[in-house]
Amino acid sequence: MAEEAKRRRGWWAAAALTVVVLVLGALMWPRGTEEEVPTPGEVPVSPGPASASGPGQQQPPANSPAVAPTAAGAAASPAPAPEPLPPGATPAAPLEAPPIELPPTTQLLTEEFFPGTTDWEGIPVDDSHQYQLRILPLRYNVVAPMPIAVLLEMIDRQGQRQPLPSPRVRVRALENAAQPWINVPVKDDGAGSDAKAGDLLYTATLQPNAEQKKQLLGQVLIEGSVEVPGAGSRVIPSVLIYTRGPRAKLTGQWRDFLRQGHLDLEAELEVEEAGLFTLMAQIFGPNQEPIAWVRQMEELPAGRGHITLEVFGKVLHDAGIDGPYRVRQVLLTRDYENSSQYDPGVTEEEAHRTKAYRASEFSPEAYQPAPRVVEEITADHPSQRDKPPPERTRDLTPVTEPPPPPAGNTPAPGPQDLGH
Repeated sequence: MAEEAKRRRGWWAAAALTVVVLVLGALMWPRGTEEEVPTPGEVPVSPGPASASGPGQQQPPANSPAVAPTAAGAAASPAPAPEPLPPGATPAAPLEAPPIELPPTTQLLTEEFFPGTTDWEGIPVDDSHQYQLRILPLRYNVVAPMPIAVLLEMIDRQGQRQPLPSPRVRVRALENAAQPWINVPVKDDGAGSDAKAGDLLYTATLQPNAEQKKQLLGQVLIEGSVEVPGAGSRVIPSVLIYTRGPRAKLTGQWRDFLRQGHLDLEAELEVEEAGLFTLMAQIFGPNQEPIAWVRQMEELPAGRGHITLEVFGKVLHDAGIDGPYRVRQVLLTRDYENSSQYDPGVTEEEAHRTKAYRASEFSPEAYQPAPRVVEEITADHPSQRDKPPPERTRDLTPVTEPPPPPAGNTPAPGPQDLGH
C-alpha cells in the first residue's frame, strides 16, 4: 500500500509539472504580427512612439484633439481637450464683417466737420496744473498770399484767460531742422476771432515775403512759448500747411441731376496747371441735417473742366430727407501720385443748393463692387502689337543617345549644329 501511494503521488507530481510547462510555454510563445480588427467605434492605437503621418498610416479621426509637435528631445504632452458642447448644440459661427453698403466715394455723415481747421492744443505751465498754455493756427490750410496767423492763450482751471508772461512765437519748415527760425510778433488784439483787443487772446501774424515763402512752402512747424516765474520757459508746438494752392479754382457753376438712382453734382473748374485733383463735399438736408460725405478724384488738363460728385442713392434713400440738398464744406486739392503730399485750396462753406428731389426717388440698392476681371494676354492682344515676336529657339540635343566616350582622356564629340 505504501508503495502504491508513493507511485500515485509521483504521477500527480509529473502531471502537475506538465501543466506548468504547458502554461509557461503558452505565455512565452511569440504573438502574431497580424493587426487585430477593432470593434465598431473603437479607435486603433499604434504601439510605440508617435511619428509623423505618412501614406498608409492610420490617421486620427477629425474630432480627435490635436497634439502640438515638440522639439527634438522634449517630452510631448497632449494639448487639453476642448470643452464638450452640450447635447444638440452646434459650434458658434465666426463673426462676419458688416456688409459694405456704400462705395468708398460716399460715406455716411453724422455731423458737420470743417476741413482746413484744427483744434486747440494745450500743455500745463506749472506743476500743480493750475494753468494751461494753448495754441491754435487760425487756419490749418494757408494758401499764399494769405498770412500765417496763430492764436495763443493761457487759461486757468475754470477756463478763464490769464495774462501771458513774455509770449513768443516762431516758425520754420517742418522738414528742414537746419533752417533758421522766423520770429513772429505777438499782440493781444484778438484778431481772427470773436474776441476783442485786450481780452488776453494773443495773435501772432506773419505775412511771408518772397524769400520766406520759398522757405515755408509745405508743412510749417510753429512754436509758442512763455516765461513762467520760477519755472522757466514753457514751449508748445503746432503745425500748419503753407501752400500755393491747387492751381485751380471752382467757378461757382454747379449742375445737379438724378442718374441711375444716384444724385450727380457737376462742378465747373478753371484749371491753371494740369494735374490730379480731388474734390470733396458734405451733403446736408434743407435744415442742415447731415447726410453724406462725398469725394471724387480726376486728372484734368489746363483750361475749363468739370468734376462730378456722385452721391450714392442708398444714403439719400435711407436718410428719408427730401431736398433741396445743401452742398457745404467743399474743398479742392491738388494731389501727387505716390506721395502723401497735397496742395489744398480754401474751403467753401456753402457752395450749392440742389433741386427739391424726394428721398424716395433714389435707389435703395446696396453698393456692389465691380467683379474682378482677369484678361488673358495673347500674341494678338493690342498691347503686344508693337512688340517683336518671341525669339525662336532650337533644341540641338541629338535624338539618339550619344556614343560612349572613347578610351583615354579625349573628350567625347559634342552634338552637331543641325542648322548649319
